[in-house]
Amino acid sequence: MRRTSRDIVTFALGLAVLLGLAFGGYAVVRARAEGGTPRQALAVVDVPSPASSAPLAPQYQRWTVGKALGPVVVLARPLPGARVRARLQERTPQSYPTLVLVRAVREVAGVTWYRVSIAVRPNGSSGWVREGQLAFYTTSAKIVIDLSARRLAVYRRGEKVGSYPVAVGRPGLETPTGLYFVNQKLRPPSPGGPYGVLALGISAFQPALSSWPQGGPVAIHGTNRDDLIGQAVSHGCVRMHDADVLAVSRSVPAGSPVVIQK
Repeated sequence: MRRTSRDIVTFALGLAVLLGLAFGGYAVVRARAEGGTPRQALAVVDVPSPASSAPLAPQYQRWTVGKALGPVVVLARPLPGARVRARLQERTPQSYPTLVLVRAVREVAGVTWYRVSIAVRPNGSSGWVREGQLAFYTTSAKIVIDLSARRLAVYRRGEKVGSYPVAVGRPGLETPTGLYFVNQKLRPPSPGGPYGVLALGISAFQPALSSWPQGGPVAIHGTNRDDLIGQAVSHGCVRMHDADVLAVSRSVPAGSPVVIQK
């Protein structure tokens, strides 16, 4: 790994809400999860030179997504023998490629380590992964959910490309705020069911539903109750009109950050 990789830090995360009870056996939607070699340099946002007279290329934030090449061991510190924080499989329980969001890179004793956000409880969990366990790709897309306005916005290359009405968690089961990422895309077995035509799982969990299957994961998904869009009625999931969630999925690759705010 080249020395410049050490200076790459901070990648925003994302959030939304998935009810894991109904997702066993869902068909996998193809992810944008084809990456390079495990030692691929991470993307850096270019900073234009003030002295340059050439037209400046548009500047925007990019994030690096890691795709598991096999079982992944996530450690509490970037050191061999450190406490194991999580063990991830190559694929999720729904057979989707396991993804993480890279937040920092560090070289320790000649070994490159990646600090990554992971889709495990508690919300905001992260740890260190040694080089060789991940392949990488980048994304410039981001989802921002405003719970007060009950709107979901999509950004690509720093520009808003869409805004949609949503339903959010009801009192006592509020949609958790924070920074997360889209960790999988799933097609429910029944497009006319409560999850609609598509669910975008994210790395968040409903804190009040830890006893639910898989710890109560959260998602942005379609619905068969369009009349409830714009209300606070869910268990924490973010519901959308079916056409809207499909449009969001087309603009936002798996692994992209999700910001949920009040």
